[in-house]
Amino acid sequence: MENFDVKKEFNSKYEEARQRFGKRPNILVCGYTGSGKSSLVKAILGDVVPDSAIGDGAPKTMGYDCYENNLVRIWDSKGLELGETEESFTEETRSFVRSRQDDPNVDNHIHLVWYTIQGPGARVTDCDKNLIKNIFNMKNVIVVVTKSDITRPNQKTALQQVIIESGVPADRIIFTCDEEGGAQGCKELMNLSYAMLPDAYKDAFMEAQRIDREAKIQAVHDKAGKAKAIIATATTAAAGAGAVPIPLSDAAVIIPIQVTMIASLAGLYGLKDEAVKQSALPFVARLTGVFLATSLLKLIPGLGSAINATVAATLTGAMGLYVKSNFEESAIAKIEGRPAPDLGFDVELFKKFYAEYKKNKTEAM
Repeated sequence: MENFDVKKEFNSKYEEARQRFGKRPNILVCGYTGSGKSSLVKAILGDVVPDSAIGDGAPKTMGYDCYENNLVRIWDSKGLELGETEESFTEETRSFVRSRQDDPNVDNHIHLVWYTIQGPGARVTDCDKNLIKNIFNMKNVIVVVTKSDITRPNQKTALQQVIIESGVPADRIIFTCDEEGGAQGCKELMNLSYAMLPDAYKDAFMEAQRIDREAKIQAVHDKAGKAKAIIATATTAAAGAGAVPIPLSDAAVIIPIQVTMIASLAGLYGLKDEAVKQSALPFVARLTGVFLATSLLKLIPGLGSAINATVAATLTGAMGLYVKSNFEESAIAKIEGRPAPDLGFDVELFKKFYAEYKKNKTEAM
């Protein structure tokens, strides 16, 4: 253990977890110029789209502009502009999509398409239909009818009928308006997008969206299953390490297992670099101290002279639940705009987790 670098190992496992749980989705927003693409993105994802890209019908993007942060990447098509033929626009879009989907790295593919049609125009063109049916993967397309607040009911009905006849299921047609119009339909578009994205890209998208705080909080709670799987993996590894009882003086040999588990939980719950530096790493350092023999004896009186498989697994499982509870609360506090809880190690609280975990395991046997 003398050569084990806790910080280096934690950072390495944290980055692996962020790659596993927080992959950044690529969303292509496509449609005619003036159809409300950029305003729509801003309503749902905030400042990922710069103000300079938003205007009243004037083309503000050239080619396929990329707007991104560490959570989401938006590809914004330039739109069909005055003087350009629908054929050339379609071919440019075909070439762009093909270039993305041919990339050997699936993280660079287009994972979702928001195809925008302006509601007040009440018109679905042949170009729209061709792009939706033949250029994009229909399974990844949501047709977004924008400016719903100024679209008449009969226009909505007519548009929906034509879009359905083009092969788009009714539940993938969303009527929206931007923030000035009350952001109608944006929550529905966000929820549908979350449901349609591949699992690896869901968490980052949910964290990026700003339209539904309750959905963000629910998504944090929904990570419980993944958290338990991380903890279960660690407890199994700890039990294996303790298959031959470990003398208390060598208790630190299970620290790498603990570090991997905590780093994975930090990545799962989206702790950012600053939070990791200020809270999680000091927490892990304190944990390292706890697993020295004298600290363990104070933590768990009557432990004996060695750690067997059951004790190693119970210590690890209890620590996992303790950390999960802390990180979950931190994630929700961030969403609610309140200070995150202190990640300092609370001995008495950990004892409660240990006793509860041990009890539940005993009852399950």
